[in-house]
Amino acid sequence: MTSYAIVGASRGIGLEYVRQLAGRPDSTVFAIVRNAAKATHLQAATKDLKNVHILEAEVTDYSSLEKAAKRLSDVTGGKLDCLIHNAARMEPVPVMKGFDDYPNMDELDADFIVSYKINALGVIHSISAFLPLLRAAPTKKIVVISTAGADPTFVRKAGIANMSAYGMTKAAALIATTKYAVKLQDEGFIVVSMSPGLVDTTGTIGEKGDPETRALVIGVSEDLKKRGLAMGAESPEESVSAQLKLIDGLKSPDNGLFLAHTGGEYRA
Repeated sequence: MTSYAIVGASRGIGLEYVRQLAGRPDSTVFAIVRNAAKATHLQAATKDLKNVHILEAEVTDYSSLEKAAKRLSDVTGGKLDCLIHNAARMEPVPVMKGFDDYPNMDELDADFIVSYKINALGVIHSISAFLPLLRAAPTKKIVVISTAGADPTFVRKAGIANMSAYGMTKAAALIATTKYAVKLQDEGFIVVSMSPGLVDTTGTIGEKGDPETRALVIGVSEDLKKRGLAMGAESPEESVSAQLKLIDGLKSPDNGLFLAHTGGEYRA
């Protein structure tokens, strides 16, 4: 059985990873969420599945990740084949804010620190907590879901002056992932960052989706097309299917790369 841990699995891309991986009869899937009781989409999708285990942990609370790793270890005999880190701060209001959208610098500082703890330190916490289990397995794959918004070239071409805390802290996560790739390369690890494309995850916001945020996503897609950036909004099913094809085929030369979900290194 190939074991996968999905950190940030309550909805959207993480939830879709759970769905698709659970459909593989030779897979054991660990869905890691902050609050299992409130992860209603995940509970509904996995209620009859025997190869999915839901674990609670918060990426800003390292001890909770260590506890989740221990529970995972008890099921797998101390091994984990693939870690997929998807957790991020994605509430629409803080994600969209620019430098001038705060009433004062103290509030800007506080909000940026919250994003940094989740988006950047969360990656370090996640990898560190599960690293002993990854070392014990033969596959040794770590995938961190990144974003085009962490790439300066894309930011310039797309004209994105807002989304400041999100972009800056996801860029920090990209560097952290690359550092781990260098650190672990001699142990046979393959550590990559992956841009999932522009994914419409609004169907799993709340109980019935979020039409207002969906309209925003579609508007972003149209604006990017006008700027010559072919980045249509994809469904989670489409994006994750493409991502899994890449993950399945990862080889040692891929270690340390920032990949596009469509294949090859990400290029704006």
